[in-house]
Amino acid sequence: MQVTTPARFEDGLGYLVHHLMYAFRQTLACRCSEQGYDLTSDECAVLMLLMQGESQTDSQGKTHGQMAKTLAKDKAALTRLVNSLHRQGLLSRDADTRDRRIIRVSLTDHGREAAGRLRNIIEQLHQQVFSGIEQWEFDACRDVLRQVLANISAMEVAKREKP
Repeated sequence: MQVTTPARFEDGLGYLVHHLMYAFRQTLACRCSEQGYDLTSDECAVLMLLMQGESQTDSQGKTHGQMAKTLAKDKAALTRLVNSLHRQGLLSRDADTRDRRIIRVSLTDHGREAAGRLRNIIEQLHQQVFSGIEQWEFDACRDVLRQVLANISAMEVAKREKP
């Protein structure tokens, strides 16, 4: 069965996802501020990504390109985020051990502490915003969104391959 276009623009998936992200970003920034962290949701995302990398095999930090791809940001926007977090003492920038032209970004001790506290804030926020939603519903929604992203990606690949 094919999904039909909603009759009302406000019922469209794109519209709802956009508003969800806006509301979540605003709420997260407010919660961070309440805890003494003057950070945007995008800055929080960078910290969470770096913290996640430290707990995996990515102990050398991440490159701007890796973070930009994961966070769906262009490199200029990511550079602004990294610069802001660096000024706040939350992360460091070091040359790659194998290729000095590559800069790797990692958490400082202060950044690691902040990321740990922010992780707790995000977990509490998730518990509140996903209240009343069953795990299977969450999983189904995530699967649908991943499929939509895959469809868009496939469309972009096909467009580039077309002469």
